[in-house]
Amino acid sequence: MRHLVCRSFGTSDGLIVQASPDPEPGPGEVQVRIHASNIAFVDRLLVRGSYQFRPHVPFTPGVVGAGVVVATGSDVKHLQPGNRVAVLKADFGVWSTDVVVSADAVVQMPSGVSDVAAVSSIEAYGTASYALEERGRVRAGDTVLVLGASGAVGHAAVEVALHLDARVIAVTSDPDLWAGSKIKPHFILDRRTTHLREAMRELFPDGVDIVVDPVGGPMSEAALRSLNFGGRHLIVGFASGTIPKLPVNYVLLRNRTVVGVEWASWIRANPKHVARSMEIVLTRLARGAFSAPDADTVTLDQLPDVLLASVPTSGLRRTVVLPH
Repeated sequence: MRHLVCRSFGTSDGLIVQASPDPEPGPGEVQVRIHASNIAFVDRLLVRGSYQFRPHVPFTPGVVGAGVVVATGSDVKHLQPGNRVAVLKADFGVWSTDVVVSADAVVQMPSGVSDVAAVSSIEAYGTASYALEERGRVRAGDTVLVLGASGAVGHAAVEVALHLDARVIAVTSDPDLWAGSKIKPHFILDRRTTHLREAMRELFPDGVDIVVDPVGGPMSEAALRSLNFGGRHLIVGFASGTIPKLPVNYVLLRNRTVVGVEWASWIRANPKHVARSMEIVLTRLARGAFSAPDADTVTLDQLPDVLLASVPTSGLRRTVVLPH
């Protein structure tokens, strides 16, 4: 097999593509020939050494892939060679031509969902679904304020919330994106021209039920103050580059809750739930409830340069590795 190896962080000579013996599945494992794998924003931070933790080097990055089962361990019954599948390998290793994964982290692909669409969607929609359904306990009729709605997770959160019959306010730097979309939030606020706290006082003087916040920065406090009694502020990330210092008196006064949402650590701690998380995303994608993002494709050999280049300006356009 051929795979990308990160030997050190943040330098071009720290990323190489090398050949190694093909992996073989042991008990409870599956060997998958990878046809497509996703490059997430977090992956770019990881190879730069800029994420919240650093994996031990050397390692092969990549978490989500799609391909075909090549071989299975003797005790694996629900998968067969030739099955089209998606995989989620929480301990990395998917930027490769072949990978061995726990059978619990492999699901068959629904018909009509391409490999590129699957890998482009699983991480963003998986995170958004976990945020709203598991951590936020969203219910039909809830009002949900989504920050960063023109980014990958924010966009996904809007679609997940709408799918679950919530009323959605999207805060975005690209309102034209939603104006031309088939799936539209109920309210669109342009963060470049809108004072968020004043707008929310006018639109929802009693507050909203849930905030989805993958952005951080100065908008976080305004969003927190826009929650109703008992509202939940879901902290998903800090795409703005600034970790906010939220005033806890606003949490106390209306019995609000600030909730951490880190899907990656959750799936590592709950491996038996990984397949179900992927199946939810892929089933909704197959039904048209979610819209697969556009993607640019690169080869394994192009990866070192791609990973150290500037991050794409739009979180809605994915980069996908085609290793063969």
